[in-house]
Formats: sequence, structure tokens, C-alpha cells
Amino acid sequence: MFDVLIREVGARFGVGDKALPLLQMLLAYMTAKETGGLMGFLEKFKAAGLGPIIQSWLGGGPAAQPVSNSQLETVLGSSGGLLSQLTAKLGVDRENAASALGYLLPAVVGKLTPGGSIPSSLPPEVASLAAAGTSLLAAPAASSVAAAQAGGGGMMKWLPWIIVVIAALLGLNYCSKGSAPTDAPATAPAASAPEPSTSGPVGSFGPGPATNTGAASAPGAAASAPDASGASGASGASGASGTGAQASEEPAGAGVVAWLSNETPALKVYFDSGKIDVSGEFAAKSSELVNYLKAHTDAKAVISGFNDATGDAAKNAELSKHRAEAVQAALVAAGVPQDQTLLEKPANATDTSAASNSASRRVEVMVRK
Repeated sequence: MFDVLIREVGARFGVGDKALPLLQMLLAYMTAKETGGLMGFLEKFKAAGLGPIIQSWLGGGPAAQPVSNSQLETVLGSSGGLLSQLTAKLGVDRENAASALGYLLPAVVGKLTPGGSIPSSLPPEVASLAAAGTSLLAAPAASSVAAAQAGGGGMMKWLPWIIVVIAALLGLNYCSKGSAPTDAPATAPAASAPEPSTSGPVGSFGPGPATNTGAASAPGAAASAPDASGASGASGASGASGTGAQASEEPAGAGVVAWLSNETPALKVYFDSGKIDVSGEFAAKSSELVNYLKAHTDAKAVISGFNDATGDAAKNAELSKHRAEAVQAALVAAGVPQDQTLLEKPANATDTSAASNSASRRVEVMVRK
């Protein structure tokens, strides 16, 4: 529906791979219910004296009038407006963003108003793109994430001195123990906690994140409700083994778990039931994977969506696809080139072997070289 527009915007206005998330954020902003949906969006232009231009967009066609960058600044350029959010979150030039919007708006409004009327509901493809855009609008700005990462690097210059101080303290502690009386009664050794298994749940690309050996489970950890089949574990195809997050770290709802597979960063992105919104912690949890992909341009992020076994199978399959697309959009917004991402449907998207329904509602991102 929008493939040609996305390619043209990326090539003509210097936004490249940011064209898809730009369109997604535009659709989310245009159709947001809290601001009156598409009708409320168009009313902003009418209030700015651009009613005839808006009228020419309805239904599409060659009669659609252009809108200038200055006119877009008047309607969408306020602090916190769409233009400000696009430049902050996607890192694109403001003038390029305005030009891209000016090109997209007549075509998008035309597609959303068949016959010149505003529909009561959005087509599924538009709703999916808008949902992904909502997640992007809610995510922190890319610049702030980068600044946080840069700030953390400043600690490295103090690391050697910290190591020296720690070593000195350990030496003093050892000496003090050596001079202690030898006839002191020995204390009874504490009972050792049982050692967890060293193998993690099996993922769709191979065994999943391994449990850290020697680490006891946190008391009071919430357990997810079992799925209909009562099976435990994770999805079943065999492959390369990974190390990292424990199975107990799987969130009960939306969330992100970062781990390692074959010494490369990987992600599991979990979703609320029936939702495709990416968790707000995605930017922070995905930073290692994003940096890896930027440094290894020959590698691809393979993105696969899974769903639980409850409900309508066809709708679940569509939900898995849209969740994978939402994660792809989030990676692109974080700076990963779109051609370095690959949507790949797993052999069995309906996961009946996971420990819970919430564990099945996920998208896995693995690196393929």
C-alpha cells in the first residue's frame, strides 16, 4: 500500500532507511484517538487557513495541492509537534523531514479517504503501521540514548585506578585474616544453594539463553500462568547454543530480554496479549545489538514473531507478523539500516512448548553472518 512511497521518500529527501519509521510515526500522529483521529488531524490544517488544500487531498488524485515547508511548520512545528519528534527521535534534518511530510501527506490522506470521505475504521495495514509508529513516538530520543552511552564510557579512564584500590583492599583484608587467632571456633558452613541447570530454554533458532551457574533464583519471583497445553520450555528447533538471560527473566507482559547467542547479541521482545506495541525499554536493552550491527555491516538481524496457542490461528499469525514488523521498525529507528534487517517466519510461529502464554508472545532477534 505504501511501499512505493517509502522508497521514493527515502531516495528523494535524504532520509534513507528512516523513511519507513517516518511514515509509521506520521500515521500514528494522524490517527491518534486522543487528538480526534484523522478528522482532528485535518482540522489542524483547516484552523491554519489551509482548508482548500486539505479538501484537494480527500480521495486522492491529480488535483491534490502541494503544501509548503513553512505551512507545515505552522501546523506541525510546535515544541512537541510531529516535526520536532521526527528530528529528535529519528535524527533526520528538520528541513528534509518537512519536505518528506509535504510529499507524503497528500498521498497518505488520499489513500485514507477513499471516495473523499473519512472511514470509521482504519485498514489493517494502516493500523499496524500506526501502532508501530506509536511505539516509536513513545520511545526515548535517539540522541538521549547515545548521550547516555557516551557518558558511561567516561568511567573507563578511572577503571585502572579502581582495580588498584580494590586489589589493595583485598590485600589488607587477607593480611588481617592471617594475623587473627587460630583457636577461634569455626562457624558452621552455610548450606549451599542447589546449582541451577546450565542449559537455557530452546529458542526457535536454537537453545535459548543459558541459566547462570551458581546463581540462586530470586525469592518471590512471579511465575507466569501455564498455557493451555501445560508444556514447559521454549520453542523447539535446534541450533547454536547461547548464554545470557535466565528463563525466569521472561516478563509477564511487554518487555525486552537481551542475551548472547554464539557470542553475538540477541533479543527477545515480549508483548502484551493482543498488542503489538514494543516496550519502552527497547532502546536501552537493544543498544548492544544495535552497536554490533553498526560495526558488522555484513551481519543481518533476523526477526521472527511467535504467538501463543490461544484464540484464532489466522489472527495470531497476523499478530506475529505485525509484532515482527514493529521490532524491525524500532531497530531501524535506533540506527540499523533496514537492508540489514530480515523478517523471517519461523517454521512454527505458534509456540505450544513455552512455559507460559506470555513467554510465547514474543519476537526473537538473532544475528546471522
